[in-house]
Amino acid sequence: MANKLYEYLSPEASNVQIMESKDGKDLFMQGLFIPQFTAFDKNNNVDYGATVEHAKWLLSNGVSGLVPFGTFGEGASISLRERMKITEQLADISHNSALIPTIITNSLGDIWEYLDFVSDLSVEAIMVIPPSYFKPIDNKSLIDFYKAVADRTRHKIVAYNIPACSIKIDVDVAKNIPIWGVKDSSGDINSAKDYLESGVKILLGSDILLAKGIALGASGGICGLGNFFPKHLTKVYKLAKEGKNAEAEALIQATVGVFDAILKPGFDFVKAIGCLKNAAPQIIPTKLGDMRLPCPTLRSTDAELKNLASAVKELESQAI
Repeated sequence: MANKLYEYLSPEASNVQIMESKDGKDLFMQGLFIPQFTAFDKNNNVDYGATVEHAKWLLSNGVSGLVPFGTFGEGASISLRERMKITEQLADISHNSALIPTIITNSLGDIWEYLDFVSDLSVEAIMVIPPSYFKPIDNKSLIDFYKAVADRTRHKIVAYNIPACSIKIDVDVAKNIPIWGVKDSSGDINSAKDYLESGVKILLGSDILLAKGIALGASGGICGLGNFFPKHLTKVYKLAKEGKNAEAEALIQATVGVFDAILKPGFDFVKAIGCLKNAAPQIIPTKLGDMRLPCPTLRSTDAELKNLASAVKELESQAI
């Protein structure tokens, strides 16, 4: 069932719409964005060529933009220097699509250094996760942290709410920090609703909630399974925007349900991503390698991969 993957992954001319307020300053994004995989070679080194090749494939399939270095992109395992090099390469190919790099670090100094580096690059926004080592952090300190980030850059800031990995960003915090909005990866539709009802823009981070979130007024989604099925996830977004909620919900359920063939009960989201990345060659044309150590890459059996191939064939038989 599609809900199985939801349990694993709930711990962001082109389709991007850049719009301005009357004063020309309030830019915001709508659409389907992909937290793209980072490719690694067999020695755990970043495979820059394969990472860019995968990005080009995603963009050629009509996604609104790329969000590198998130959970699917193993951002917590990538060095500042590697992040800078990949960002520069992706900025060269993004053109009319949005590029929203993610920063996962406990160091405000690293964030500042990265923001200085991208100051002149074609980047739409920067997504920043709250620091997770020193806990608990009170709301005032978290607000001060995001202000210190925003004061350093001309780029919009997207706050990354992923309670499974870091500090929860309460609505009261989100309303009082200088951000574009929030990527909500709580996996809770009520969390998305709370943000929206408080006037906070959001991008959905839980694939299974994409259709429901758009119907509530979310600006779009940052959906990991778009790495595999960019056209299908983009179609879900478009259907939901058109008010065709039943069709959108049916398509997202079918897309997520494909991976029931390989995911096992008891997987946490790290194991789930490792399993998905191992199965990537069945669907994605670029060789992405395994997850970087210490994350595990779980091997599916031949029977599981055969079932996956059948599920993929059935999904792709649907007109998109």
